[in-house]
Amino acid sequence: MRDAYYQSVGNPLQRERLPVSRPDIELLPPLASFSVRSGQAASCILLAAVAAVVVMILSRPPGWSWLEPYDLLFAIPTLLIGMGCAAYQQRLQPLLHPLCLAAVALVCLNQRLPWPGRVVVVALVLAAFIYAFGRHASTLLTASPVPRDMAGTFRRQAKTQLLLIACMASVLAAAALLTNLVILKLAILTLPCVLLVPMRSEGLQTSRWRLFREALLSWFTYETPSSPGLVACPIGSSGDRIGLSILATALTAMVLVHWEGSPLPWVTTLAATHHQTVSRELELQGATLFEQLRFGGLTWIVALAAVVLLPVVLPWGLAFSLTVPALTDAAALRDRAASATSTESILNDIRRSPDLIERDSVYLGRVVADGSPSLVPRGIYQEHAHGLGDSGSGKTSLFLCPLIEQLVRGGDCSVIVLDLKADTMELLATLQTAAEAAHRDRGLRMPLKVFSNQAKRTFGFNPMTQPFWSKFDLFTRTDILCGATGLTYGTDYGMGYYSSANAAILYHTLKTYPETTTFRELAEAIGTVITTAKKRDLNPEIRKAGVHVQELMKRLAACEPLNVTASSGHDAEAVEEGIDLTQAFQLPQLLYFHLSATLSPSGAPEIARLVNYMLLAAATQTERKHPVFLVIDEFQRMVASNLEFMLQLARSMGVGVILANQSMADLKKSTTNLIPAIEANCRLRQWFSVSSSEDQKRLIDASGLAVDYERSRSVTTNANGEQSVSRSLKETVVPRLTLNDILLTSDHPFRSILRISRGSGYAQYGGFPVVIESEFHISQDEYDRRRKLPWPQLPGSFLPGSAPEGNQPHGASSSPSAPPTGPQWSEEVIGPATTPLSEADSASLASLFEEMQQTTPAPSPRGRRKRS
Repeated sequence: MRDAYYQSVGNPLQRERLPVSRPDIELLPPLASFSVRSGQAASCILLAAVAAVVVMILSRPPGWSWLEPYDLLFAIPTLLIGMGCAAYQQRLQPLLHPLCLAAVALVCLNQRLPWPGRVVVVALVLAAFIYAFGRHASTLLTASPVPRDMAGTFRRQAKTQLLLIACMASVLAAAALLTNLVILKLAILTLPCVLLVPMRSEGLQTSRWRLFREALLSWFTYETPSSPGLVACPIGSSGDRIGLSILATALTAMVLVHWEGSPLPWVTTLAATHHQTVSRELELQGATLFEQLRFGGLTWIVALAAVVLLPVVLPWGLAFSLTVPALTDAAALRDRAASATSTESILNDIRRSPDLIERDSVYLGRVVADGSPSLVPRGIYQEHAHGLGDSGSGKTSLFLCPLIEQLVRGGDCSVIVLDLKADTMELLATLQTAAEAAHRDRGLRMPLKVFSNQAKRTFGFNPMTQPFWSKFDLFTRTDILCGATGLTYGTDYGMGYYSSANAAILYHTLKTYPETTTFRELAEAIGTVITTAKKRDLNPEIRKAGVHVQELMKRLAACEPLNVTASSGHDAEAVEEGIDLTQAFQLPQLLYFHLSATLSPSGAPEIARLVNYMLLAAATQTERKHPVFLVIDEFQRMVASNLEFMLQLARSMGVGVILANQSMADLKKSTTNLIPAIEANCRLRQWFSVSSSEDQKRLIDASGLAVDYERSRSVTTNANGEQSVSRSLKETVVPRLTLNDILLTSDHPFRSILRISRGSGYAQYGGFPVVIESEFHISQDEYDRRRKLPWPQLPGSFLPGSAPEGNQPHGASSSPSAPPTGPQWSEEVIGPATTPLSEADSASLASLFEEMQQTTPAPSPRGRRKRS
C-alpha cells in the first residue's frame, strides 16, 4: 500500500513542511477520560511499589554483592555521560533518561558506596523529583487561556521558588539521614504541614484535593505532543517522569532499609506486638484456627501494606506539600483567566507573539483530533476563502466576525464588507469594535465609512467621480458599467447580441455626453440618445434595447448616495468625505456597505457588483501599499457569470475575497455553473453544515482516501458437528471523510470542516480536510453590547432626502412636468426699471391677462392620417 494512504485521519499534519520556529501559544490537548488516566496512574504507582519491595529485599545483607564489581562498569560511564549532556544542553532531560536513572540506582544500591555518599545521591534525586513535579504541574496549570506574558512571568518566579524549596528539602533530608537528630526529623515533618496551610490565593476556585489529583494524573499520563501550539512539559516525556518516580521510590526504600532512624522496624514491631495480643485474646476465647489465621493475617497484611506504601507515600507527600504554594498560585491564575473568553485571550497572545509566522496568522479554532490550534497565514486569505453553511450554522459568528476582527486588529490592511443579508448589525459592530481596539492597542486610527441604500445616514459613493474614472477610455468605462450592472450576458448566440446592444447604448451615451458624473444624468442622457440618435449612429433595433438600459440606470439614479457631486446640493463635507476606493490601497481603512437584498432584491446586487468592479478598477490605477480584503456575506445574491474572472483578477490585484453563502446549489444557475470557479479559485474553504446530498457527495469525493482495517469473523462446522472460528484482519482503502463524519460535524454547533490548498506556515494539512472546533470570540455580554450599538453618526455622512435638488445636465429636470396644453403667457420688462406700477394698474393688468388666457382656446389634437 502506498505511503500516501497512511495519513492521519484526524490531523494529517505534514510535519516535515512545518517552519523551524514554533508558535508562542500553548494549548492543552484533549485529555483522556478520568477512568483511563486513573488506571494508567495506578499501574505506574503499582510498578513503583513493586520496585520498592524488590529493592528492600535485595538491599538486606548481602545485598547486591553478587553483581559487584561489574555493575559499576556500566553505571559510572553512563552517569558521567548523562551529567555531561545535561550540563551541555542546560536541560534536565538527559539525566531523566532510563539508562541514566538505572545507573543512579546501581550506584546508590552498591554496598561498597559509603553511607554518606548514598545519602547525598538520595538527597539530590529527591530534590530533582520535587523540582520536576512542581515545574511540570505549574507549566500545565498556566497553559492557555492564561495570557502568555503572565504565564511566562509566573513560571520564571515559580522556577526560582521551586529550586529553593527543593534545595532546602534536600539539605534537611541529608542532615536528618546523616545525624539522626530529632529536631531535624521534626523539621521535615512540620515544614510540609506548614506549607499545606498557606493563605488562600486570590481567585482560586480549585480545591487542593482536586489540584493534587490533576497534578498526579498528568505526571504519569501527559505526553508532550508533537503538533505546534500545544504545551510541552519542561521535564520530558511521561516515560522520563515515570522513571524518575520509580527511582525516587527505590532510593527511598533503600534508605528505609539502611537508616538507623527508619520507621520500618517500628512498624514491624508494632505489628508483631499487636499480633501476639490478638492471638492471646483469641486463645482465651477458644477461637478456632481459622479465626486465629484470619485476624492474625489481617494484622500482617496491614503491616505489609504500610511497609510497601511508605517508600511511595514519602516522596510524593514531600513533593506535593512542598510545591503547594506554587501550585495554588498557578491554579488561581488559571481560574481567573478562565472567567474571560478563552478565544479572546488566545487572540491577544497571537497578536503579541514574538514569532512572525504566528503573529501574521488567523486563528480559526482547534483541530478536534489532537486539540492543536489551526493557525492560517493571512496570505492564504489573499487568495480567497469561502465559508459555507445553512442559516444558523455559525457562518457569521464563527467565521466572518472573528476573521474580520483579526484582520482589522492587525492594523495594516483595509477591510471592505458587502453585507447583502443586512438583517443584523453584527458585521458593522465588529468593524467598529475592532477599529476602537486597534486604536487602543496600537494607536492606529482606521477611518470607518458606511454606505446604505436604505433611509440611514450614509457616505456618498459616486463611481463616476472616483479619481481613476477619468483615466479610462470610453470603451473601458462602458465595459465596467455593463459588467457591474449585469448588462453583459455572455458571448453566445442571443446573449451576445443583447450584450452588444447594451454596450452600444452606453458607449454612444458616454461619447455624446462625456461630462456625465451621476447615474441620474446618465439615465436622462440615455433617454435623450434613444429618442434623438440618428440611424447611422444607432440602429433602431439597438435603440429599443436602450429602454432596458435606461430603466436600470434610473434605478441606480434613485439611490441618492450614488449620485453625490459638488452640484448635487449636498454639504461640502459630504462631497469631500465620499468613499474613495483608491484610498483603501493607500491607508488602512474600513468600509461597510449595508445592502439589504431582501428589501431591495434588484438594486442591492447591482450596487454590490458596482463596488466590486470599481474596487478592481481602482487597484489598476493606484499604488497598492496595503492589502485589501473584500468580505461578501450571502454573495450568491450578487453572483454573475464572470465570477471566475473576477476572482482571478482580484488575486493578481492584491484583493483577497472572502465569500459566504448557504449552499453550493446557490451557485448553480440555469445558464451557468459557478461551482468549479469557487473550487478552483478559493484556497481556503470551510463547511459549517452540509445538508445537501449533492454537497455531501462532493465533499466525500474531495476528502481523499485513507487505509482502514476490516475485521471479519467466520464460523465453520465440519461433518462431525465441530465448529471452528477464524478471524481475519485486512487493510482496505476508504474515503477519509464518511457520511457519518459529515453529519456529526454538521450537527455540532461549533465544529466545521476546513480544507486548505497549498498549505503554508503552521497550516500544513497536505490539502486534506480536517475537522476543527471553534468558539465564540466574544462573551455573551459583549455580544449583547454590540447588538445595541446605534447606527454610526459619522462626520461626512448625510441622511438621504435631506439635500436640495442640484443642477441637472442639459437643461433637464429631475421631475419633468406635464407638457403644456395651450399658449403660455409670460411677463417681462424691457429696458431700465422705472417707477413701480400702482396697485390699481397691477390689478388691471392681471385681470387682462387672465381674461385673455381664458378666451384663447387650446389647440385641438391632430389626428394621425390613416394609411390606405
